[in-house]
Amino acid sequence: MSDAVNTLPPFDEKHSVSDDSLDKKGEDGVEVSDAVMAKEVEALEERIQKDEAAEEEYRVEEAYEVAIKVLTTRDDPELPALTFRTFFLGLGFSAFGAVLAQIYYFKPQTLSVSTLFLLVLSYWFGNAMAIGLPSHGIFRWLNPGPFNIKEHVAIIIMSSTAAVSATAIQVISVQDLYYNNTLNGGLAIFTLIGSQLLGYGYAGLLQDLLVKPTKCFWPATISTANLFQALHYDNQMTSKRVRLFWTVFVVMFFWEIIPQWIFPLLTGISIFCLANNHSTVFRNVFGGASNNEGMGLLSWCLDWNLIGSDCLFNPLWLQINEDIGIILTYILMSAVYYGNLWRAKDFPFMSQAIFAEDGSQYNQTALLTNGKFDPEKYEQLGPAFFSATNALYLMTSNLSLGATVTHVFFWHWRDIKPFLKTFNPWNKSPLEVHDPHYEKMKVYKQIPRWWYFVLLAGAYAIAQATNYSGHSGLPWWALTVLLLISLTFSLLFATLAATIGFSQFNTSANGFYQMITAYMVPGEPIANMYGALYGQHPQGQCIAMLRDLKLGQYCKLPPRITFAMQMLGTVVGAILNYVTMVSIINANREALLSISGTRLWSGQNAQSYNSNAISWGGLAPQMFGAHSVYHMVPICLAVGVFLPLPFIAAWYIWPKAGFQNLNTPIILQYSCYLSVGINTSVNPSMVIGIFSQWWVRTRYPRWFTKYNYIVAAALDGGTQVISFILNFAVFGASGTAHNFPEWWGNDFSLSADRCALPEN
Repeated sequence: MSDAVNTLPPFDEKHSVSDDSLDKKGEDGVEVSDAVMAKEVEALEERIQKDEAAEEEYRVEEAYEVAIKVLTTRDDPELPALTFRTFFLGLGFSAFGAVLAQIYYFKPQTLSVSTLFLLVLSYWFGNAMAIGLPSHGIFRWLNPGPFNIKEHVAIIIMSSTAAVSATAIQVISVQDLYYNNTLNGGLAIFTLIGSQLLGYGYAGLLQDLLVKPTKCFWPATISTANLFQALHYDNQMTSKRVRLFWTVFVVMFFWEIIPQWIFPLLTGISIFCLANNHSTVFRNVFGGASNNEGMGLLSWCLDWNLIGSDCLFNPLWLQINEDIGIILTYILMSAVYYGNLWRAKDFPFMSQAIFAEDGSQYNQTALLTNGKFDPEKYEQLGPAFFSATNALYLMTSNLSLGATVTHVFFWHWRDIKPFLKTFNPWNKSPLEVHDPHYEKMKVYKQIPRWWYFVLLAGAYAIAQATNYSGHSGLPWWALTVLLLISLTFSLLFATLAATIGFSQFNTSANGFYQMITAYMVPGEPIANMYGALYGQHPQGQCIAMLRDLKLGQYCKLPPRITFAMQMLGTVVGAILNYVTMVSIINANREALLSISGTRLWSGQNAQSYNSNAISWGGLAPQMFGAHSVYHMVPICLAVGVFLPLPFIAAWYIWPKAGFQNLNTPIILQYSCYLSVGINTSVNPSMVIGIFSQWWVRTRYPRWFTKYNYIVAAALDGGTQVISFILNFAVFGASGTAHNFPEWWGNDFSLSADRCALPEN
């Protein structure tokens, strides 16, 4: 194995990238320079590409090594990134994605615009433009040559940034629909932009710690970066990787029609439900192919749209910790419900709604007078309850949040400490980074830190101004506190996402910020929405930008261009999100306000967001106070801080027993993971993950290094393209649904896995 790879820091949480990589010594004690390290990594990459590497050189021993052995550090600084094609396709797909994402938000079927879908489409369009546009003389600016990787990555960063329905849209639409408070266009657009720019400011401050080092390899970007490199660096006619990608892509494109439309039983095969489709116990424990049906124990899924490729690229120990949590889920959810804790059997097994004492759905809107909590109306309506499994989820999420603080600061303090020192104006020691990908990025102008300070200051001013002008009811000091908490948790969660790939924290974080806001500003649902917006959304945007910056580093897109693409995508997305939202609300207000909506339009997402704001903003003291039924939910936040300590103590006593690999926040987050959604994909995901990240990685290292991540991209790519087509062709996104004719494998009177239908 290359000396450069040997000198990289091991993926062990008790070791520091900052410390270990500062003193790179060869076997003879001579310091290995960054340039020498980069050359040795290039030599290893060349041997791997030519199939001349030894078996041990292919083997991925530590998780971070995929960044060096799967991806290449190859770069051509002369390749143009900002071309006519970049802006034409970037703006075109940004507009397409932003409008489509906003339309999806108000559809009965809530969908997202896939990055892989945009990647494949832009690749086809980019190459078509390279072939079809004139490229000589004065037309050279239109077509500077073959469609290259830098253009492609810039297009995807811009368009994927725009192709979401921003969280601020939920707040703006709810105010318009339910509180008769219509924000003017300028105020709404600045609210959208400001809430996102806060996250970008956080990301800029954290990038030295969480983007540049090898240890922060961002597992979720490896497959995407590998696909970019295969499409642009491999010979399209002879490359085995490219042929394998398109073969798997086409197979999945046609296969997914079967489980998604023709034969839905394949989304969840449960022997127990096939044997008895009347038992509610079988449904709760073994069912799971329909939303909020059951836990899916021992069920099997053949629909890749549900499984996803995370199991192919997430590191082994991340998946093992997740699997431990899922095993605890089966035990805890069954114990809570069948033990009748919190009157569990009076309410559905799985539900995110709030219930009245008689088991009916709670009339939350009747609680309010002029948009605020009314104690007299609460006395008339009576107490509110969660389903027991939903209450358990809130508890485990708070336990995980608390544990994250202890876990990250203990295992990663040696990385964080020198990074924090760089903010000291009297500190004379710069933070050094030794990484072969970053070494190649040194030829490009870096983004000065002061840019991000200016961006953060401007975003803070916009947030305070729009928060006040929008009559949110959230005091300036509460907004400031929430932003400081958001910055802290951005550091913690982004560290886990960068080093091990853990990303299941957005939903739990949203509930956390609603809880914090409810304590600071009780009885104010609108203020609660704004609190969640300025807590969770900047945190999510921070992590998204850090991930894009890492993708840019892997594909050698200059940092300033990555920054510009993010900014441009944000502005385009905000404007089109707002314009599309206004046109839909003005044309379909009655349909959006009705409970069931129509076949074309539904306000279910806005209704759900408003209900959450009322439950937290209006009912928090009654539901989570010291003498309430769910008083343990906020207490779990403090309890969680202490839960990593037994594993830390065990590691001190038995340092070689592997206790450093047990990640308490991940185990706890997954300890009630199956309390919502479709759950039949969990078991195949567990099996495929162990097969790929352990069996194939250790037994067939050559195949793993060359093909595992390209197969992951192909499985997702083919699935997402056909899913987009099916949504408009047969699932009703265009207005009319066309169900496949009813038969045994598509029984409308049962769940997809032929279990009893879930409780409404």
